[in-house]
Amino acid sequence: MQEKQTKSKMSTSIIVKSALLATISVVLTRFLSLMLILGGLPALRVGFGSIPLIISGMMFGPVIGGLTGIVSDIVGYMINPMGGTFFPGFTLSAALYGVIAGLLFKTFKIHKMKLNFNFVNAIVMVLFGVGLVYLMFSTGTISFVDGKPLMEDTSAMPVIVLMVLITALFIVLPFAMSSRLKSTNGVVGFDKIAFAVNLTYVVNSLFLNTIWLTVLYDKGFMVFLPGRVIAAIVTIPVYALVIYTIGKFINLIEQ
Repeated sequence: MQEKQTKSKMSTSIIVKSALLATISVVLTRFLSLMLILGGLPALRVGFGSIPLIISGMMFGPVIGGLTGIVSDIVGYMINPMGGTFFPGFTLSAALYGVIAGLLFKTFKIHKMKLNFNFVNAIVMVLFGVGLVYLMFSTGTISFVDGKPLMEDTSAMPVIVLMVLITALFIVLPFAMSSRLKSTNGVVGFDKIAFAVNLTYVVNSLFLNTIWLTVLYDKGFMVFLPGRVIAAIVTIPVYALVIYTIGKFINLIEQ
């Protein structure tokens, strides 16, 4: 009997905490974020609304984390659509922030692994850079003629150089920050948090959300991607630092 009451209290506690995180996400996304214009369209929301979703996944696992994302996106749209059209793809992306974080920290328990995830972060970003290059070739932005690279649009060169520099910075920055932000007193290591943020941001914001925008506005993938990559240079480190700081005050990995 006592065990059932304990489980009931735990379930109630989880529901209340996840609902609170969903509410915080709604406020941060719908009222305290900035919408930027890409390709003449409102296509990039800059804010902190995804952080509570990642935290929900870290604390309660992929199922609760995913539900937190779904609730926050649907309720948030009902409260303040921000002049946009409801698109279920963005709801899926919101859910995946919690699902991916939950899988990493509750299913695979990467916070208990001895592996230095800075190297994993570096590999992820190298693969990301390779993917960008492949995308440029597949879309005809760059092609080879008689064994020599030829650019369809020379104005794209600054964007390509910037993407290369950003990718290199993503590889170096986690090493530099982790040397100062080591795991102590049960706080999850910055390298693990940075890996989770990297993975969720690349999958959701840079890949899936860019695809949803191409479908929604009938524009090319490369119209939206460069601006989103540039925004990532600030967003990813800030997200990781905020979550790491929060981890010093609350138990992000509840058992």
